[in-house]
Amino acid sequence: MKTLVIFIAIIAINGCSGYKDLKITTTNILDFRNCELAEKNYNYIEIELPKGFKKKQTNIEGFCEYRFSYKDKSVIYITTNIYKGSRLNYGNLYKIGIDGYNHRKTYMSDTIKNNGKNSQNLYWLEHILGDIVVGYVDIPENRKEEFDKIILSIKRKE
Repeated sequence: MKTLVIFIAIIAINGCSGYKDLKITTTNILDFRNCELAEKNYNYIEIELPKGFKKKQTNIEGFCEYRFSYKDKSVIYITTNIYKGSRLNYGNLYKIGIDGYNHRKTYMSDTIKNNGKNSQNLYWLEHILGDIVVGYVDIPENRKEEFDKIILSIKRKE
């Protein structure tokens, strides 16, 4: 009986140890109804994010932007500014020769993707997905895959 109890305890401890790497996420619905952009084909954006962020909403020149900051200084954002993107990545884009995106007629299939590493060897990305721009800054290598998956989780809602 004592051996059985020890055996069950060992299985329970080993079985639960895999959960320490499991990230707990939350679904967030972002409201873009009051944002200026004639090309906008959505009212809400749904995004799946790891918990532990601070959310900030800004409105710059009529364009809305949501920023999600984490304790390690990594930030992911979504903006309606399809012409200039986010100010968070302006310096990174400028270093590779991009000073905004030309005014263009936007279609859902239009995509522009820019990415790289900054001087601190942290990853950044800005991705225009038709009528929205998503991106991140200051992402350590061990979290890059996680943030790339966040970008893929984005869904437009009417």
